[in-house]
Amino acid sequence: MTTVSQMIPFLAEGYEEKCLELGVIQRQRGIRTPADLMMLSLFHLNNGCSLMEVSEVSRLLKMGEFSDVAFMKKFGKCTEWFKWVSEQLSPKMVADYEKPSYLEKFRVIAFDGSKVIEKGSSGQTFNLHYGIDIFKMCSADYKITKEEIGEKLSNFSLVKGDLAIADRAYGTIGGIEHCIENDADYILRLRTGCFKVYDENEAGIDFLTQFEGLDFEQCKDFSGFVKTNSRKKLPVRICVKRKSKESCEQSLRRLRRRESRKGQKLSGETIRFNEYIVLATSLPDSVSACDILETYRYRWQVEMFFKRLKSILDFGELPKKKENSSLAWLNGKLMVALLIEAFLSASSFSPAEKKRIEAFGGK
Repeated sequence: MTTVSQMIPFLAEGYEEKCLELGVIQRQRGIRTPADLMMLSLFHLNNGCSLMEVSEVSRLLKMGEFSDVAFMKKFGKCTEWFKWVSEQLSPKMVADYEKPSYLEKFRVIAFDGSKVIEKGSSGQTFNLHYGIDIFKMCSADYKITKEEIGEKLSNFSLVKGDLAIADRAYGTIGGIEHCIENDADYILRLRTGCFKVYDENEAGIDFLTQFEGLDFEQCKDFSGFVKTNSRKKLPVRICVKRKSKESCEQSLRRLRRRESRKGQKLSGETIRFNEYIVLATSLPDSVSACDILETYRYRWQVEMFFKRLKSILDFGELPKKKENSSLAWLNGKLMVALLIEAFLSASSFSPAEKKRIEAFGGK
Protein backbone atom coordinates (compact mmCIF):
# COMPACT_ATOMS: atom_id res chain seq x y z
CA MET A 1 0.00 0.00 0.00
CA THR A 2 1.23 3.46 -0.86
CA THR A 3 2.26 5.33 2.30
CA VAL A 4 1.52 8.93 3.24
CA SER A 5 5.20 9.87 2.94
CA GLN A 6 5.25 8.52 -0.63
CA MET A 7 2.24 10.63 -1.63
CA ILE A 8 3.33 13.96 -0.13
CA PRO A 9 5.89 14.80 -2.89
CA PHE A 10 3.14 14.65 -5.50
CA LEU A 11 1.03 17.39 -3.93
CA ALA A 12 0.85 20.43 -6.18
CA GLU A 13 2.99 23.41 -5.39
CA GLY A 14 0.88 25.98 -3.59
CA TYR A 15 -1.34 23.50 -1.75
CA GLU A 16 -0.46 25.07 1.60
CA GLU A 17 -1.25 28.59 0.38
CA LYS A 18 -4.56 27.35 -1.07
CA CYS A 19 -5.53 25.90 2.31
CA LEU A 20 -5.07 29.31 3.94
CA GLU A 21 -6.80 31.10 1.06
CA LEU A 22 -9.88 28.90 1.50
CA GLY A 23 -9.92 29.61 5.24
CA VAL A 24 -9.55 25.97 6.26
CA ILE A 25 -7.03 27.05 8.92
CA GLN A 26 -7.78 30.45 10.42
CA ARG A 27 -6.32 30.27 13.89
CA GLN A 28 -3.11 28.50 14.81
CA ARG A 29 -4.70 26.44 17.51
CA GLY A 30 -4.76 22.65 17.48
CA ILE A 31 -3.62 21.89 13.93
CA ARG A 32 -1.37 24.83 13.12
CA THR A 33 -0.18 24.39 9.52
CA PRO A 34 -1.67 23.19 6.20
CA ALA A 35 1.14 20.65 5.87
CA ASP A 36 0.21 19.12 9.24
CA LEU A 37 -3.49 19.05 8.32
CA MET A 38 -2.75 17.35 5.00
CA MET A 39 -0.51 14.78 6.66
CA LEU A 40 -3.15 13.93 9.27
CA SER A 41 -5.93 13.86 6.66
CA LEU A 42 -3.93 11.39 4.60
CA PHE A 43 -3.42 9.19 7.66
CA HIS A 44 -7.21 9.21 8.08
CA LEU A 45 -8.01 8.65 4.39
CA ASN A 46 -5.23 6.35 3.23
CA ASN A 47 -4.22 4.42 6.34
CA GLY A 48 -7.73 3.99 7.72
CA CYS A 49 -6.85 5.64 11.04
CA SER A 50 -9.81 6.38 13.28
CA LEU A 51 -10.38 9.90 14.57
CA MET A 52 -8.93 8.93 17.94
CA GLU A 53 -5.88 7.43 16.24
CA VAL A 54 -5.36 10.60 14.21
CA SER A 55 -5.37 12.61 17.43
CA GLU A 56 -2.76 10.27 18.91
CA VAL A 57 -0.60 10.44 15.76
CA SER A 58 -0.65 14.22 16.01
CA ARG A 59 0.42 14.09 19.65
CA LEU A 60 3.25 11.62 18.97
CA LEU A 61 4.55 13.64 16.00
CA LYS A 62 4.28 16.84 18.07
CA MET A 63 1.90 18.44 15.58
CA GLY A 64 -0.49 19.46 18.33
CA GLU A 65 -2.98 18.03 20.79
CA PHE A 66 -6.70 18.05 20.02
CA SER A 67 -9.76 15.82 20.35
CA ASP A 68 -11.22 13.55 17.70
CA VAL A 69 -14.20 15.93 17.43
CA ALA A 70 -11.88 18.88 16.83
CA PHE A 71 -10.14 17.03 14.01
CA MET A 72 -13.42 16.08 12.37
CA LYS A 73 -14.57 19.70 12.43
CA LYS A 74 -11.35 20.77 10.73
CA PHE A 75 -11.51 17.84 8.29
CA GLY A 76 -15.08 18.78 7.37
CA LYS A 77 -13.81 22.12 6.02
CA CYS A 78 -11.40 20.46 3.57
CA THR A 79 -13.79 19.61 0.71
CA GLU A 80 -12.83 22.48 -1.61
CA TRP A 81 -9.16 22.13 -0.69
CA PHE A 82 -9.15 18.43 -1.59
CA LYS A 83 -10.99 19.25 -4.84
CA TRP A 84 -8.36 21.85 -5.73
CA VAL A 85 -5.52 19.37 -5.15
CA SER A 86 -7.32 16.79 -7.31
CA GLU A 87 -7.81 19.31 -10.11
CA GLN A 88 -4.07 20.05 -10.13
CA LEU A 89 -3.36 16.33 -10.47
CA SER A 90 -6.10 15.48 -12.96
CA PRO A 91 -4.44 16.90 -16.13
CA LYS A 92 -1.76 14.20 -15.74
CA MET A 93 -4.46 11.55 -15.40
CA VAL A 94 -6.49 12.69 -18.42
CA ALA A 95 -3.64 13.84 -20.65
CA ASP A 96 -4.32 11.09 -23.18
CA TYR A 97 -7.93 12.15 -23.78
CA GLU A 98 -8.34 15.89 -24.04
CA LYS A 99 -11.90 17.12 -24.13
CA PRO A 100 -13.09 17.13 -27.77
CA SER A 101 -14.86 20.16 -29.20
CA TYR A 102 -18.27 18.46 -29.34
CA LEU A 103 -18.16 18.05 -25.55
CA GLU A 104 -17.06 21.60 -24.72
CA LYS A 105 -20.47 22.71 -23.47
CA PHE A 106 -20.93 19.64 -21.28
CA ARG A 107 -19.89 18.68 -17.79
CA VAL A 108 -19.12 15.02 -18.53
CA ILE A 109 -19.88 12.85 -15.51
CA ALA A 110 -19.17 9.14 -15.15
CA PHE A 111 -21.48 7.48 -12.63
CA ASP A 112 -20.82 4.34 -10.63
CA GLY A 113 -21.44 2.77 -7.26
CA SER A 114 -19.52 0.95 -4.55
CA LYS A 115 -20.24 -0.82 -1.30
CA VAL A 116 -18.79 0.79 1.83
CA ILE A 117 -18.55 -1.06 5.13
CA GLU A 118 -18.96 1.02 8.26
CA LYS A 119 -16.18 0.53 10.77
CA GLY A 120 -17.00 -0.28 14.34
CA SER A 121 -19.28 -2.76 16.08
CA SER A 122 -22.22 -2.40 13.68
CA GLY A 123 -20.29 -3.28 10.53
CA GLN A 124 -23.21 -2.11 8.43
CA THR A 125 -22.89 -2.05 4.65
CA PHE A 126 -23.90 1.04 2.70
CA ASN A 127 -23.92 1.86 -0.98
CA LEU A 128 -21.94 4.86 -2.11
CA HIS A 129 -23.30 6.23 -5.38
CA TYR A 130 -20.92 8.73 -6.94
CA GLY A 131 -20.35 10.74 -10.07
CA ILE A 132 -16.93 11.96 -11.20
CA ASP A 133 -16.25 14.80 -13.61
CA ILE A 134 -13.92 12.81 -15.84
CA PHE A 135 -12.10 15.82 -17.26
CA LYS A 136 -11.40 17.36 -13.84
CA MET A 137 -11.21 14.16 -11.79
CA CYS A 138 -13.25 15.57 -8.92
CA SER A 139 -16.61 14.57 -7.51
CA ALA A 140 -19.70 15.91 -9.22
CA ASP A 141 -22.30 14.29 -6.98
CA TYR A 142 -22.63 11.53 -4.44
CA LYS A 143 -25.18 9.84 -2.25
CA ILE A 144 -24.81 7.32 0.55
CA THR A 145 -27.75 4.95 0.95
CA LYS A 146 -28.64 1.75 2.72
CA GLU A 147 -27.57 -1.44 0.98
CA GLU A 148 -30.99 -2.14 -0.53
CA ILE A 149 -30.97 1.06 -2.63
CA GLY A 150 -29.58 -0.03 -5.98
CA GLU A 151 -27.66 1.74 -8.72
CA LYS A 152 -29.87 4.13 -10.69
CA LEU A 153 -29.47 7.61 -12.14
CA SER A 154 -32.32 8.98 -10.03
CA ASN A 155 -29.90 8.78 -7.09
CA PHE A 156 -28.17 11.84 -8.57
CA SER A 157 -29.01 15.48 -9.20
CA LEU A 158 -28.62 16.45 -12.85
CA VAL A 159 -28.91 19.84 -14.52
CA LYS A 160 -28.82 21.25 -18.02
CA GLY A 161 -25.30 20.92 -19.43
CA ASP A 162 -24.60 17.60 -17.71
CA LEU A 163 -23.74 14.57 -19.84
CA ALA A 164 -24.25 11.39 -17.83
CA ILE A 165 -22.13 8.38 -18.84
CA ALA A 166 -22.88 5.10 -17.13
CA ASP A 167 -22.73 1.35 -17.59
CA ARG A 168 -25.46 -1.24 -18.05
CA ALA A 169 -26.79 -0.98 -14.49
CA TYR A 170 -28.00 2.52 -15.32
CA GLY A 171 -29.23 1.85 -18.88
CA THR A 172 -32.95 1.83 -18.12
CA ILE A 173 -36.03 3.77 -19.19
CA GLY A 174 -36.05 5.27 -15.68
CA GLY A 175 -32.49 6.49 -16.20
CA ILE A 176 -33.37 8.06 -19.55
CA GLU A 177 -36.50 9.68 -18.09
CA HIS A 178 -34.52 11.14 -15.18
CA CYS A 179 -32.04 12.77 -17.56
CA ILE A 180 -34.73 14.20 -19.83
CA GLU A 181 -36.76 15.57 -16.91
CA ASN A 182 -33.68 17.48 -15.74
CA ASP A 183 -32.63 18.76 -19.20
CA ALA A 184 -29.47 16.63 -19.04
CA ASP A 185 -27.98 14.45 -21.78
CA TYR A 186 -26.84 10.87 -21.49
CA ILE A 187 -24.78 8.03 -22.95
CA LEU A 188 -25.88 4.78 -21.29
CA ARG A 189 -24.78 1.26 -22.09
CA LEU A 190 -27.55 -1.27 -22.65
CA ARG A 191 -27.86 -4.92 -21.73
CA THR A 192 -29.78 -7.66 -23.53
CA GLY A 193 -33.55 -7.16 -23.30
CA CYS A 194 -33.19 -3.84 -21.45
CA PHE A 195 -36.30 -2.22 -22.93
CA LYS A 196 -38.21 -1.91 -26.18
CA VAL A 197 -37.50 0.77 -28.76
CA TYR A 198 -40.29 1.64 -31.21
CA ASP A 199 -40.24 3.14 -34.69
CA GLU A 200 -42.47 5.96 -35.95
CA ASN A 201 -45.27 3.44 -36.61
CA GLU A 202 -45.00 2.19 -33.01
CA ALA A 203 -43.65 -1.16 -34.15
CA GLY A 204 -40.96 -2.68 -31.97
CA ILE A 205 -37.44 -2.47 -33.41
CA ASP A 206 -35.45 -5.69 -33.27
CA PHE A 207 -31.94 -4.75 -32.21
CA LEU A 208 -30.19 -7.78 -33.67
CA THR A 209 -31.83 -7.22 -37.05
CA GLN A 210 -30.46 -3.69 -37.00
CA PHE A 211 -26.99 -5.04 -36.21
CA GLU A 212 -26.90 -7.49 -39.13
CA GLY A 213 -24.14 -6.90 -41.63
CA LEU A 214 -21.86 -5.00 -39.24
CA ASP A 215 -18.25 -6.06 -39.63
CA PHE A 216 -15.86 -6.18 -36.69
CA GLU A 217 -15.31 -2.71 -35.18
CA GLN A 218 -17.88 -1.06 -37.46
CA CYS A 219 -20.38 1.45 -36.03
CA LYS A 220 -23.94 2.42 -36.92
CA ASP A 221 -26.95 4.07 -35.30
CA PHE A 222 -30.73 4.21 -35.55
CA SER A 223 -33.42 6.28 -33.85
CA GLY A 224 -36.76 5.55 -32.27
CA PHE A 225 -38.55 6.17 -29.02
CA VAL A 226 -39.23 4.45 -25.72
CA LYS A 227 -42.38 4.41 -23.63
CA THR A 228 -42.28 5.28 -19.95
CA ASN A 229 -44.53 3.69 -17.32
CA SER A 230 -46.88 6.62 -17.80
CA ARG A 231 -46.94 5.88 -21.57
CA LYS A 232 -44.96 9.02 -22.34
CA LYS A 233 -42.89 8.73 -25.51
CA LEU A 234 -39.22 9.73 -25.28
CA PRO A 235 -36.97 9.91 -28.34
CA VAL A 236 -33.81 7.84 -28.16
CA ARG A 237 -30.85 7.20 -30.41
CA ILE A 238 -29.14 3.82 -30.35
CA CYS A 239 -25.45 3.63 -31.29
CA VAL A 240 -23.75 0.31 -31.74
CA LYS A 241 -20.30 -0.99 -32.49
CA ARG A 242 -19.36 -4.58 -33.17
CA LYS A 243 -16.41 -5.60 -31.05
CA SER A 244 -13.16 -6.81 -32.52
CA LYS A 245 -12.91 -10.51 -33.35
CA GLU A 246 -10.68 -11.06 -30.31
CA SER A 247 -13.09 -9.19 -28.00
CA CYS A 248 -16.04 -11.20 -29.34
CA GLU A 249 -14.20 -14.42 -28.51
CA GLN A 250 -13.36 -13.15 -25.02
CA SER A 251 -17.00 -12.18 -24.42
CA LEU A 252 -18.14 -15.64 -25.51
CA ARG A 253 -15.69 -17.31 -23.11
CA ARG A 254 -16.97 -15.15 -20.24
CA LEU A 255 -20.56 -16.03 -21.08
CA ARG A 256 -19.75 -19.74 -21.22
CA ARG A 257 -18.07 -19.54 -17.80
CA ARG A 258 -21.11 -17.75 -16.38
CA GLU A 259 -23.38 -20.33 -18.00
CA SER A 260 -21.38 -23.15 -16.41
CA ARG A 261 -21.20 -21.45 -13.01
CA LYS A 262 -24.92 -20.71 -12.78
CA GLY A 263 -26.09 -23.86 -14.52
CA GLN A 264 -28.32 -21.82 -16.82
CA LYS A 265 -28.45 -22.06 -20.58
CA LEU A 266 -27.94 -18.64 -22.17
CA SER A 267 -30.15 -17.68 -25.07
CA GLY A 268 -28.77 -17.21 -28.56
CA GLU A 269 -29.93 -13.58 -28.37
CA THR A 270 -27.77 -12.95 -25.29
CA ILE A 271 -24.74 -14.54 -26.92
CA ARG A 272 -25.16 -12.51 -30.13
CA PHE A 273 -25.93 -9.27 -28.27
CA ASN A 274 -22.64 -9.54 -26.40
CA GLU A 275 -20.73 -9.23 -29.66
CA TYR A 276 -21.70 -5.56 -29.65
CA ILE A 277 -21.32 -2.43 -27.55
CA VAL A 278 -24.78 -0.91 -27.49
CA LEU A 279 -25.42 2.60 -26.22
CA ALA A 280 -28.49 4.79 -25.83
CA THR A 281 -27.92 8.54 -26.15
CA SER A 282 -29.69 11.85 -26.40
CA LEU A 283 -26.85 13.51 -28.33
CA PRO A 284 -27.85 14.75 -31.80
CA ASP A 285 -26.92 13.29 -35.18
CA SER A 286 -24.29 16.02 -35.54
CA VAL A 287 -22.20 13.86 -33.18
CA SER A 288 -21.42 10.69 -35.13
CA ALA A 289 -22.05 7.20 -33.82
CA CYS A 290 -18.31 6.60 -33.77
CA ASP A 291 -17.81 9.73 -31.64
CA ILE A 292 -20.54 8.54 -29.25
CA LEU A 293 -18.73 5.21 -28.86
CA GLU A 294 -15.42 7.03 -28.42
CA THR A 295 -16.96 9.26 -25.76
CA TYR A 296 -18.07 6.18 -23.86
CA ARG A 297 -14.45 5.01 -24.01
CA TYR A 298 -13.55 7.89 -21.69
CA ARG A 299 -15.39 5.99 -19.02
CA TRP A 300 -13.38 2.87 -19.85
CA GLN A 301 -10.16 4.84 -19.61
CA VAL A 302 -10.99 5.85 -16.06
CA GLU A 303 -12.16 2.32 -15.20
CA MET A 304 -8.84 1.53 -13.55
CA PHE A 305 -9.24 4.71 -11.54
CA PHE A 306 -12.70 3.54 -10.44
CA LYS A 307 -11.28 0.16 -9.46
CA ARG A 308 -8.48 1.71 -7.46
CA LEU A 309 -10.95 4.09 -5.86
CA LYS A 310 -13.19 1.19 -4.90
CA SER A 311 -10.23 -0.65 -3.43
CA ILE A 312 -9.57 2.19 -0.99
CA LEU A 313 -13.19 3.09 -0.22
CA ASP A 314 -13.82 0.16 2.10
CA PHE A 315 -11.56 1.25 4.95
CA GLY A 316 -11.47 4.22 7.27
CA GLU A 317 -14.39 5.73 9.11
CA LEU A 318 -17.38 6.71 7.03
CA PRO A 319 -18.57 10.06 8.49
CA LYS A 320 -22.05 9.64 7.08
CA LYS A 321 -23.87 11.66 9.75
CA LYS A 322 -22.58 15.09 8.69
CA GLU A 323 -22.79 16.22 5.08
CA ASN A 324 -19.67 18.39 5.15
CA SER A 325 -17.59 15.54 6.61
CA SER A 326 -18.98 13.10 4.03
CA LEU A 327 -18.12 15.46 1.18
CA ALA A 328 -14.62 15.94 2.54
CA TRP A 329 -14.25 12.19 2.98
CA LEU A 330 -15.33 11.41 -0.59
CA ASN A 331 -13.22 14.14 -2.19
CA GLY A 332 -10.31 13.14 0.00
CA LYS A 333 -10.63 9.57 -1.26
CA LEU A 334 -10.63 10.85 -4.83
CA MET A 335 -7.53 12.89 -4.05
CA VAL A 336 -5.78 9.85 -2.53
CA ALA A 337 -6.64 7.74 -5.59
CA LEU A 338 -5.09 10.38 -7.86
CA LEU A 339 -2.00 10.62 -5.68
CA ILE A 340 -1.61 6.85 -5.87
CA GLU A 341 -1.95 7.03 -9.68
CA ALA A 342 0.73 9.74 -9.76
CA PHE A 343 3.05 7.71 -7.53
CA LEU A 344 2.62 4.53 -9.58
CA SER A 345 3.32 6.36 -12.82
CA ALA A 346 6.66 7.53 -11.41
CA SER A 347 7.66 4.33 -9.59
CA SER A 348 10.22 3.01 -12.05
CA PHE A 349 13.01 4.33 -9.82
CA SER A 350 15.04 5.37 -12.82
CA PRO A 351 17.54 8.26 -12.69
CA ALA A 352 14.80 10.43 -14.17
CA GLU A 353 12.47 9.83 -11.20
CA LYS A 354 13.10 13.22 -9.64
CA LYS A 355 12.12 14.95 -12.86
CA ARG A 356 8.92 12.95 -13.01
CA ILE A 357 8.03 13.93 -9.46
CA GLU A 358 8.68 17.56 -10.25
CA ALA A 359 6.46 17.23 -13.33
CA PHE A 360 3.59 16.24 -11.04
CA GLY A 361 4.01 19.42 -9.01
CA GLY A 362 6.16 17.95 -6.26
CA LYS A 363 8.79 20.04 -4.50
